[in-house]
Parts: sequence; C-alpha cells; structure tokens
Amino acid sequence: MNTHSSTITNIKKVALIFFIITGLFHLGSSMFLANDLFTKPAFILNKTMDIPFAITGLIYALSSLRLNLTNPDHDHKTLDIILICAIIAILLGLISVNLFLPDLQA
Repeated sequence: MNTHSSTITNIKKVALIFFIITGLFHLGSSMFLANDLFTKPAFILNKTMDIPFAITGLIYALSSLRLNLTNPDHDHKTLDIILICAIIAILLGLISVNLFLPDLQA
C-alpha cells in the first residue's frame, strides 16, 4: 500500500470518529429539543452541528468509496478531483440552504 492510500485510509478513520461525535451531539440536541429540555442551548447546538455532521459523513463515505473502487498501485487524480469537487459543491449547497431559506415555524 502506497502513502497516498494510507493517507486516504487515515482520512477515513478520522472522518469516522468526527462523524460519530458530531452525530451524537446532533442526535442529543434533537432529543433535548423534542423533550423541551435546555431548549436554547439545544437549539444552538442542533443548528450548528447539522453541516459538520453531513460533511464528515460525506468525507467518510467518499473516502471509503475511493478506497474500495480503485487500485492502490495507480494514481487516480481525476477521481480525486471529482470527489473533492462533490464535497465542496455539497458543502456550498448546505451552507446556502441554511443561510438563504427561512426556517418555517409552525
């Protein structure tokens, strides 16, 4: 296994750890909001953890996909560029949805 594959493997491991941590915070804040406990801190935490949760999950999924679909002995720069562009496009989409679409209050 070359150093490029080991770098992607390390990125995958770190992304999994951050995905679990941000997921637990996001799920916990959602549970607090559903039960009307600590509503203001839970609301702030819930609103700030949705994008990191999605991005860490996306990085984990795409790095896993990259490792499983490619041969570690060859360079796959085109695939790397496509996956990085996908992550950036989805990040910009999530940020724009959070900033420009109003929250609907029932």
